[in-house]
Amino acid sequence: MSAQFGSAARRRLAGACAAVVAGSIYLPSQAGAALPHVVQPGETLWSISAANNLTTRTVAVFNGLPENAMVVVGSTINVPTVDEGAVALGNAGIVPGSDATATATTMSTDSSGTGHTVVWGESLSSVAAANGISIGSLAAANGLAADSFLIEGQSITIPAATASTSSTAGLGHVPSPYGELHLDPAAADSWNSMRSDSLNNYGVDLYPGGPASASRTAEQQQELYDLYLSGQGAPANPPGTSTHESGLAVDVAEPTMRDVIDQIGGGYGWSGTIPSEWWHVQYGW
Repeated sequence: MSAQFGSAARRRLAGACAAVVAGSIYLPSQAGAALPHVVQPGETLWSISAANNLTTRTVAVFNGLPENAMVVVGSTINVPTVDEGAVALGNAGIVPGSDATATATTMSTDSSGTGHTVVWGESLSSVAAANGISIGSLAAANGLAADSFLIEGQSITIPAATASTSSTAGLGHVPSPYGELHLDPAAADSWNSMRSDSLNNYGVDLYPGGPASASRTAEQQQELYDLYLSGQGAPANPPGTSTHESGLAVDVAEPTMRDVIDQIGGGYGWSGTIPSEWWHVQYGW
């Protein structure tokens, strides 16, 4: 077939997959920047890649996804040019033809970062806010655009937050995947007792969702508040008004943790106080 396809053809994916398999249509890679594509019903990462004459691995790595990721209708997949895809593979340390099990986890893991599996309802802004980092740094650490959607089950890397400049002397300790975090001593003791109860009776561990999800410094709170005001972050109180700064609040990592706290938290002084934020629980309120 000799017809040439412009940039609009790269978005015309419905039915293109079957044509590619039949060998009757070839969509040449376009020069320029990656093009966003909104996932349509019935599409897969493979069909989107094939329709644009790219390997699934290339598109997956470019978007920070595992090769077997399930794309969600309405989400956006960025379709790279051949050159952009090659750069993404090179940055990920993936050699063409190597083991196809390479995924976003191996691509984006950094010695200073922490792995995180996306749960339902999370976005780049909510994950960034929970970890006290900017959306831009989180997106960059995973090779994503700042407006990318996250997919449930997707593995991403959370880069290390800026080190705290204030002392944690006199605060209590709570365990987390990010090392020991801190709370008001009474709140920490109560949290650790509630955690033990949850583990023993529900099989659910309780821990903060990021390094800034328990006690926060005023500087961390200011950064989250600035993100909120700029429209890039989740709701956050101004510095000096957040219970996180007092060590009396935790943003939990998963909805199942909140479910358990709703059942047993009252006996330990912990409860959810913001109906629109499943992750936020406070002590003594």
